Amino acid sequence: MTSKPIERRSFLKLVTAGVGASLVSLPYFSQAINAENSLSLLKFRLGKPEWVLHGDGTFDLVAGDIRLVNCRPTIDGQSIFVKNTYMGDSPKGKRIIYQLDQGFVMLDLKVNSGSVSIGAELSGMREAPHWFCPLGEARIEGVKNFFKQGFGYGGQTGIFDFPKSTKQNWGNKLGEQAWAYDSFLTTALIAESEETIAIGSYEQHDFIQRSTYYNRPHRQGLVDRNPDKESVFFETGFVTENIPLKDDFIKLPDIFIFYGNQAFETMRHLAWNISENVGARKDTKTSYHWLSGSESNEDFTYDTLLEHLSYLDGLEPKVPLHTVQIDKGYCIPGDWLEPNDNWSKGMENGAREIFQRGYRAGIWIAPFMVHDKSKLFKRHQNWLVQDRDGNPIVEKEDADGKYYALDASNPDVKRYIERVFRSFRKMGFTFYKIDYLEWGMKDNFNIKRHDRTKTSVQILTEVLDVIREEIGAGSFWLSSMSPYAPLIGYADAMRISNNVKCSWDEEGVGNMLNESYYCQYFNNVFWQNDPDVIYIKDNDCNLTSNEKKSLALWSGILGGVISTSDIFSDWSDEQLDFWRYLLPQERPQSASMPYWAQSRRCKLALRRFKDPRSWALLIFNDTDESVQETYNIDDITGQRNAWVYLWELGNSTGLGNLDQITVSLDKHESRLLFLSDGNSNPPEDLSLGGVSLKKFQRKYERELKREADKKD
Repeated sequence: MTSKPIERRSFLKLVTAGVGASLVSLPYFSQAINAENSLSLLKFRLGKPEWVLHGDGTFDLVAGDIRLVNCRPTIDGQSIFVKNTYMGDSPKGKRIIYQLDQGFVMLDLKVNSGSVSIGAELSGMREAPHWFCPLGEARIEGVKNFFKQGFGYGGQTGIFDFPKSTKQNWGNKLGEQAWAYDSFLTTALIAESEETIAIGSYEQHDFIQRSTYYNRPHRQGLVDRNPDKESVFFETGFVTENIPLKDDFIKLPDIFIFYGNQAFETMRHLAWNISENVGARKDTKTSYHWLSGSESNEDFTYDTLLEHLSYLDGLEPKVPLHTVQIDKGYCIPGDWLEPNDNWSKGMENGAREIFQRGYRAGIWIAPFMVHDKSKLFKRHQNWLVQDRDGNPIVEKEDADGKYYALDASNPDVKRYIERVFRSFRKMGFTFYKIDYLEWGMKDNFNIKRHDRTKTSVQILTEVLDVIREEIGAGSFWLSSMSPYAPLIGYADAMRISNNVKCSWDEEGVGNMLNESYYCQYFNNVFWQNDPDVIYIKDNDCNLTSNEKKSLALWSGILGGVISTSDIFSDWSDEQLDFWRYLLPQERPQSASMPYWAQSRRCKLALRRFKDPRSWALLIFNDTDESVQETYNIDDITGQRNAWVYLWELGNSTGLGNLDQITVSLDKHESRLLFLSDGNSNPPEDLSLGGVSLKKFQRKYERELKREADKKD
């Protein structure tokens, strides 16, 4: 293996005299079970929060320094009006029953093994509220910041400080500094010490679970100039959408609360529990695929597909793709089984050509999308989502026309979707990029739809059941433009960010980096996270070489989907080798985020390899300024020292046995390091995913030959 000198302009300063960060033990903590991939788990501990009940029917949640004070149930944003309150024991904790003017609310405050939870039942009511929070109007104490999970594709996800009201002079205009932030599926409150309570429900297929942080600001002084005393509040519960209640009764899912000493691992622990209870599809082979797309070919046709496949046929060594996917453009949206002139031979011929070469055949489809030029739109406008006056609602409009959404509650729509996916399965497609699923999840309150007796989540999941049944358990489902929670248990992979273009912008690359970082806790837990395509090409691209490399390494180290829409024939041999270098493990394995909840300017991702015992560490400066930062090896790997190497494909430079690393990076620059227990550099053929490329290539070519022999 060759060695390279370190360039002064991007030097890596190595400090060996540092002391590792100490760990302050939390009271009553026990060793966490279900160890995941990061050695920081050696320090991870779970504790047990406590419920404290008050005589007036309110209650507190106490977890170390974190307190949620004077909690009470709320209906549609207001504290319930109680005639009588009854408190006593329940099988797993305490029970509170509130008698209302019409009906009852019962809360079960449970103490479980490793967590606490809150359950709720509503009775004596003909219909559910629009939303109900068993834990509402809780005053937050002892919390530094909060984790907010976005509803789905694109976020907004992240760890945020609570806004502070400031001195202002608004003159003759009204001013305010009131705010409210919603989090979906999960959320977390994080103390100064990084003690964390993570909150979420195990059941996700009936209701939207939503948590909200909000303030109640007041002003004082002349012209409302100065902020007054201000509290911050929290609520968590379910959007129940005023559905009619059978027997005037509803039992809502329990909301679980975990308490840990590390934010990332506590959130990951919650995600694992949700995953196990919902039955997530987290064991499928990590997707490594190519897709057609507007960035690489605006008019992708059957003939251009054959050209791409022929080029791949002639490559030596082979590029071990799992899937070749045909993206949008093969038909008018809505008329999915009527391909345009670009596919005059039919989609089944495209699927056959892909399959015969040993790849999965993939197809893009947006089952709820209907274009105004489609036959479906002209024939079945009564299938569309309508406003209260019965007019079809335009979901999207561009230069090609208007797009509408199918009403997922209509039985005829379900039968149509069933027929479409059954047909694609018969054609030979076994990889489905299923887009715009949010269009099938419409709340009752502002639309007219066929069935108003079910929630939007229940209606969507009925269609998801149909799709999974028709494509089969063995097909790979990549979901995009989707809400997260209802897709757990259906999707194998999930697009988590906006579309990434071949330029550095906040909407594309910026969103991808933010969402992939803060959604990493559920990567390979709910599904494989898809951060969108990787660009390696030189033409039609405004990214610098450093930016393309950094973004590709970032996507590669995370452990989720690896994909590109670049045209392979445009790549050099070095670019093809770099794509091979990104080859993932077949069995999903995720990177951990050592400083996920801490204020660091660079993003760090750590990938552990088992044989030999070692790690890949990527340090990525995604800011617009040069950065120099120092990191303790102990904080990253859980051990005081490691042998450190600068690492590139086929090359490494030894830097010594270190306990600290200081790195200086220009804007959008990254540094990939290899860390090991012993003084052994990375094997020349080791991929970023931890695969021996030579062994894999031999195995892959044997499998291709075996398949070819079967056909002969």
